[in-house]
Parts: sequence; structure tokens; C-alpha cells
Amino acid sequence: MPIQNPVLFEITASDSHLAILLPVLKILRERGVPLILFSDCEILRTESRLAPLEQASIPYLQMAPRPLPGPDLDWELEAVPLRARILAEVSRLQPSAVIVLNDRNFPSNIYLQQARRMQIPTLLVQESLRKDLFQEPTLRKKIFRWRRKILFGIEGGLRKYGQGHCDWYAAWGQTSVEYFQKVGVPASRIRVTGNPRFDQLASVHSDRSSPALRAGLGLAPQAFLLTFLSSPIEKMLLVSAQEKEQALAHFLEWVRALRAKPGWAELTVVFKLHRGESAERFRDFLQARQASEFARVAQMDLYTLLSGSQAALMFSTTAGLEAALLGTPLGILELSKPLDDWDLVGRGVASPVARPEDLQAFLENVRQVGDLGTRARQAAHSYFAHIGEASQLVASLVEQVAARVTPQ
Repeated sequence: MPIQNPVLFEITASDSHLAILLPVLKILRERGVPLILFSDCEILRTESRLAPLEQASIPYLQMAPRPLPGPDLDWELEAVPLRARILAEVSRLQPSAVIVLNDRNFPSNIYLQQARRMQIPTLLVQESLRKDLFQEPTLRKKIFRWRRKILFGIEGGLRKYGQGHCDWYAAWGQTSVEYFQKVGVPASRIRVTGNPRFDQLASVHSDRSSPALRAGLGLAPQAFLLTFLSSPIEKMLLVSAQEKEQALAHFLEWVRALRAKPGWAELTVVFKLHRGESAERFRDFLQARQASEFARVAQMDLYTLLSGSQAALMFSTTAGLEAALLGTPLGILELSKPLDDWDLVGRGVASPVARPEDLQAFLENVRQVGDLGTRARQAAHSYFAHIGEASQLVASLVEQVAARVTPQ
């Protein structure tokens, strides 16, 4: 039976969410499936990226005209009326299915609540590797969640990712299936689809000595390129901002010392920042640490950078697994809290780096062990299934959910 009413997709982060959903949306449009995307990015204080949607002729609705203000009370006062608008828009649309990438937090949880009231099927498309099994929110964050839930009805309380009671779950791979089951999702409700964002990895060509990349970064052709995949771990409340800054300062000193040793004078660090980090502040930090000679911030395509890097280092980010899938040897910079929640070291995806000696040993291995990146890539496949096929699989799952057919 053809799907009559539009499938409603909701996003709260333009870059990462569109990277997952846009290939799926294009496939569904080609199949003649009616759909619409609701962008709630502004509710979470970022801007919607609408150009890719317009170029692909994807209909959309931008829920707020501008990013909401930062202070908590000001944000709450503007967010509360948007809750009512979401409820009204979902009721008006009468979608055939509701597709979200986050089932725990506001505003995504409001879509799920309304879908349940209207008996509309729902699907959670996995957005990232979560830390909910390993990281407890701070007392302040717990208080704010319950305050917003009780006073404003705009928070999901203390649920973990996957506990939003969706009807179906699209998981990246076996490790994600295990996670969802640990938080209470029945195995019968989970389908392994892979991540559409990673389909392009099937055709990415790696060139570790890429002269064009180094020229574009202003580096010498023989530069040993180490990409640091940064992430806002302080905003995620994994560590304090002070500890993150101290860790980066120590790391830069380790690099400086290593560059003074024979064979490492051309070691260069390029920081690839998360969208939640400020490039200007990072450059100021590098200048204050007198590290601008050998470290810089790159604002360029992630895969282009990783495929031309000899190695990558990170705190904790899904981009690290993308590096491994590209065959780029990966290290984890360790802090006071364990950030290797998904056992990347134990599974052979990454190497631990806690001291300057570890950094040198890791980079020496990169030079000397020819198949280090290949082994990391093979190990990373336990986290990601169906690379190159995920977009088609997620699109088919969406169709089956919208048609109220038990997914295959």
C-alpha cells in the first residue's frame, strides 16, 4: 500500500544529522515517498543549514527563526512556546511515521510523546556512539533536567539514549545492538542498518603523503601530519574545561619535545575541531602556548584531512572511528576519566597515549608497522555494518515503518 501522509524527520544538529539523513531523504524522494524535515537546530542554539535541503528539493519547516539565547532561564522562556508549536504542527501534519536521531532530550522527546498519543509509529536512527552507560550526569545537570521537566514539560528527565520508547531502532552495528539491549530495548525492535554517513567511506582514496593537502595547509611536502580530532568534552561534562586545556597544553609540550629528536623535526599537528568549539579561541590558545610553528587549526573536509594524515589522535569522538575506517592509525589521549568507553584499545582500533613516551611509541609504530592502519580498519568494522549500503537500508526501514509493516 503506498504511503499517503508525509514521513516526518526531525533534526537538532545540521551538520551531523544531515550527514546521516540527507542520503536517505534523497533515496526516499526518488522512490516517491512523501516526506518533510523539521529543523529544531535553532532551539538548541545553532543555525539550520537549509541550502542542502533546498538543493535536493526536500521540503522542510524551520521551527524557530533564530538560535535561542544562551542563559538558561532566557532559553526556557523562549523554548516553552515552541513545545506547543511542535505539538500543533505534528497534529496538523498527521505524519505516517516520526523519525528522530535523539529520543531522550527536548525537543525530540516531544515529537515522540505526540506520536504515541496519535498512534504514529516511530523510529530512532542512531546518531553517535553514546556514553550513557559509562558517564553519570553531574548533580547540577540532573537538577536542571528535572526542573525543566516539572516546571516546563520540556525535558526527558534522566533517561539514557534509547530509552525514549520508540517502536523501532536503526543501529550502526553489533556493539550498538548490545548497547541498546543493555538500556532495555527488546532485540526484536532493533535492526542493524549501518550509518548512512559512512557510506562514502567505501569510495574514499587515501594518500598519506598528499602533496596537495600539505600545500593547502602551508606545510612542507615531507611533513609528518598528525591530526588531532578535538571534541567539546567539557560541554559533555566528561572533564572540566581546565583539565581539557591542561591536557592539550601537555600534549603540545610532548610534540615540541619530540620535534627536537632526530627524525621528528617535521612533525606537525593539525586540529580538526567539533562544530561546538571555537576556531578563534583555539588559535589564540596555540599562540599563547607558542605552538603556532608546529600546530594549527584546519577548517576543511574531515575525510580529505584524515586520508592524507599519517596518524590521528583524539579525546573521544565518533570521528576517531571514521579515521580508523579510513585506515588512519588512531590514538586516544587519556585523561583522569576513562574516555575509551567502547573499548577501542581493547578491540585493536586505537592505541593509548597517556605520557610523552606513549606518544613517541605510537608514532614510531605508525612509521614502522606497515599494516597498523589496516588492522585498525578491520577492527573498526565491529562497530559499523553495511558500509556503502546503509543509506538504502535505512530508507527501506523508514518505508516499512511508515507502512506499518514489520521491518525485515
